[in-house]
Amino acid sequence: MKKILVIGTGGLAREFISFFSHQVEIVGFSSTNKNEFIEFNLPGIFFEGGITPSTVGTDMCVIAIGSPATKRKISENLKSKGFTFPNLIHTSSVAEIEFCGGTEGVIISPNCTLGSNIKFESHVYVNFMVGVGHDSDFHSYIQVNPGVQIGGFSTIESEVIIGSGATIRQGLKVGQGATVGSGSVVLTSVRTGITVIGNPARRLKLPSFE
Repeated sequence: MKKILVIGTGGLAREFISFFSHQVEIVGFSSTNKNEFIEFNLPGIFFEGGITPSTVGTDMCVIAIGSPATKRKISENLKSKGFTFPNLIHTSSVAEIEFCGGTEGVIISPNCTLGSNIKFESHVYVNFMVGVGHDSDFHSYIQVNPGVQIGGFSTIESEVIIGSGATIRQGLKVGQGATVGSGSVVLTSVRTGITVIGNPARRLKLPSFE
């Protein structure tokens, strides 16, 4: 059984242990919030900053943090210290994935259904009850929240967040750094760096204070 250090103590980290504790051995947690570790009685040891594989007893860790930018920064730091990031698929999910060399940190949570010929780069976190159509392409540092449905031949570029219950029509592209709001129905491709929300999804325009 793989020994895993979990990075983060928030809701995503607590979901991870409830989903995967039968598949991996969790040695402990590392985050900036020791109070959460204590409050929620999380298993294993709490490790302060400056961790290395030798100090925590494993070189494998899962970054259970939703922010793609934060995840990128943490993963690059940990990798420089010798940590690795396993790809994990929950036993209840239908996902016949063959990870290519170099792909790491892909997490497929419970009750997901992924079609054939789906490509992943690295650090894609797919939460529970997500459906993805065939021939879709996921870049790196992507957070897909519960209940999302993504049609086939879709492309999700790096550092995208897709909110819970969103639907993305087949054949679309969600540009780098974009956010799709919870419950949105995306019928056209989403440009780089913008936030869309609604049915049909439209760009969220912030109020002007000028």
